[in-house]
Amino acid sequence: MDKYLEGLEGEKIIRDYFINKKIHFFQVDLMAKLKNKWNVIEVKHQEPFEPPPFKGHGLPKWQIDARLQFQNETGIRALLFIRDKITEIIYWQYMDKLMEGNKFQTNGMKPRIIFPIENYNILEL
Repeated sequence: MDKYLEGLEGEKIIRDYFINKKIHFFQVDLMAKLKNKWNVIEVKHQEPFEPPPFKGHGLPKWQIDARLQFQNETGIRALLFIRDKITEIIYWQYMDKLMEGNKFQTNGMKPRIIFPIENYNILEL
């Protein structure tokens, strides 16, 4: 565990450096080669968003914006995986495909973009 904590400390030092130098970055949860193509993956473990307007799952607006910008600049597609804390179902979908469909943006200091449950695929374990 000590090596793990050392690694986290090293990451924090570099993140703080980037913040201080105003270098744009985001942390990748996972990178995976699926069907011979690399994907950047965001993973969430959360309770569903309840109606109105619909039951769904989502993520902070800044995260989807950053990952789609990365996708547009690199061609590496962004995927979202969400484990529903209530049902324990794992939902997934490409972020660009989610953005093409129905969505709802919450208000407040930390706006989230929510997508209807039916816009996701279910991961079969």
